[in-house]
Amino acid sequence: MLRRPDGITAFVGAGRRDLLRNWLLRGIYRFGWRVAALLPPRLVTLIIDAASWVALRRDGLHVRTLRRNLALTTGTPVHSDLVLAALKSYLRTFYEVLALPMWSEPEIRQRVSAINEPAVRGAYAGQGAVVALPHSANWDLAGAWACASGMPVTTVAEQLSDAEYAAFVAFRESLGLQVVSHRDPDALATLIDAIYCRRVVCLLADRDLSGTGVPVSWRGHPITMPAGPAIVARRTGAALLPAVCRFTKNGMSIIIGEPIAHRRGRDGLVAMMQDVADFFADTIANQPEDWHMMQPFFPDRRPAGEAR
Repeated sequence: MLRRPDGITAFVGAGRRDLLRNWLLRGIYRFGWRVAALLPPRLVTLIIDAASWVALRRDGLHVRTLRRNLALTTGTPVHSDLVLAALKSYLRTFYEVLALPMWSEPEIRQRVSAINEPAVRGAYAGQGAVVALPHSANWDLAGAWACASGMPVTTVAEQLSDAEYAAFVAFRESLGLQVVSHRDPDALATLIDAIYCRRVVCLLADRDLSGTGVPVSWRGHPITMPAGPAIVARRTGAALLPAVCRFTKNGMSIIIGEPIAHRRGRDGLVAMMQDVADFFADTIANQPEDWHMMQPFFPDRRPAGEAR
C-alpha cells in the first residue's frame, strides 16, 4: 500500500478539518438565523456572560491578541474587566447577526441612533457617500439601518469558502445590502457604479486584508490600512465619511465624522486614510470594548525570543 508523505497527510487532514469547521459553522448560522430572535433576552445574556467567562479563563490566542490590541489602542495596560467586556461585546454582535433577519425595519431603526446623521444624509443627497468603518460593534446592523432609512448600501465582503460566502451574501442581501466579493477583479468598478446608482458605499477599513494598504499611524503605532474608501471617494467625487459603531445598553450608536477633504496623488490617499485612522483610533479609545480586533493588527516589535 502506498503511503502519503507526512506533509501531504497533514495537509489532507487540515483540509478535512477546515471542511468540517465550515460545515459546522454553516449549520450554526442556519439554525441561529431561524431561532436567535425567539430566545428570551435574559437567556441570551446568561449564555453570553458564561461563554465570555470561559473564553477569558482559557486565554487562547485570539483572546491574547485582543488584549494586546486593546492595550496598544488605549495606551494603558489592559485588565481582565476590559477583556471580558470586549468578549461580551463580540458575542453580542454574534447573537445580533443571527437575530437580525427576523427584526422588522421599524425595529432596526428603533435600535440604532446616528450621531451627526445630517453629514451622511447631506452627502447622499449630493455627490454620494463613502462610509469607512472599523470592526466595531455590529456593522451589519449599521448597513441594515441605512437600507431601512432610505440609503441602500453596497459593501465588500471577505470571500472564504464558496458555500460560507454564499450564505452570508444571502443574509446581507435579505437586509437590502449589495455585496461584492473582495476577490472580484471588478470590485472597484462595481463600487464606483454603486455611487452613480445612488447607493451608499460602506467599507470596513481598519484591517488591511490584502497587505497592499497605505501606511498610516494609529495612536503612534505604524500600520497599513486599505485605500479603497479614499479611492472610490476621489474617483466619484463622493464624500468620504469615517464612522464608528458602538453599543448602547439597548441598541447601538453610529458616530459619524465630518467629510474628509480629498487630496490628490499617492500622498493624498495616505493623508485621507490617516484622517480616517485618527477618527477610528480616537473614537474607539472612548469605548474600546466594542472593537472586535482579535487578529494581529499592530506590528510586533518585541525582540526575537521575547515571550508573547
